[in-house]
Amino acid sequence: MKAILLTSFGVADDGARAACLDSLAADIRAALPDFELREAYTSNFIRGRLAKKGIQKDSLPEALERLAGEGFTEVYVQPTHLTPGEEYEKKVKAAVEAFKNRFEQLTLGETLFCSEADYEQVADFLQGEIGVPEGGALVLLGHGSPHQHNPVYEKLQAIFDGRGQRSYIGVVEESDTPNYPMVLSHLQKAGVKSVRLAPLLLSGGVHVTEDMAGEGEASWKSRLEREGFQVTPLLRGLGEYPAFRALYVKKAQQLVKA
Repeated sequence: MKAILLTSFGVADDGARAACLDSLAADIRAALPDFELREAYTSNFIRGRLAKKGIQKDSLPEALERLAGEGFTEVYVQPTHLTPGEEYEKKVKAAVEAFKNRFEQLTLGETLFCSEADYEQVADFLQGEIGVPEGGALVLLGHGSPHQHNPVYEKLQAIFDGRGQRSYIGVVEESDTPNYPMVLSHLQKAGVKSVRLAPLLLSGGVHVTEDMAGEGEASWKSRLEREGFQVTPLLRGLGEYPAFRALYVKKAQQLVKA
């Protein structure tokens, strides 16, 4: 008995969850029909919010315990986390290690950003599917971490710079970089007047609708407009693009063949 355990931070918004995580689960299920597809959410907060709406989602340990109890012997954990940050280290990697002796085979897959080829593929997707507006710039807003700076953004930015592409990455988390002043400096040096603002996040939700594109004074859209830029926000999470989900499907296919 073989299973793929798709493990995500989680999404509370019903529409965003359906468009991103549910669609990704369906894609992997279609690509690997010989495997049982299960899901787990690592965020206690998200699982709690969903439970209040009558939607039950297992944590990763709960999902692994359930699979072990049902007699599955071969389990592949495929994370949907973009980066190998704190959530991946503490709630995914640690849980898999704790259950190693419960299965004949328990294998952990890669986050989206892992090899150099991953960065190039994501850059290709962003350039092709979202793109830089003519005469303007693309600003991509990631999450960031309050605990440690994540070098993933620097690596992806280096690819944009090497391609001569006016794309700049910022993060929501104010204690992390690249922050708003750094992105603003890039835009001012580039001499552009228009900005396409898009999430570097798997799913939509409050970070997109409020922190990035909201009408409040603190949103990135409002702050850039006050600096004189014409801002066009794109609200689709990356998981809403079939071409982006295909990158995860490829990861899962490689995982089960390893």
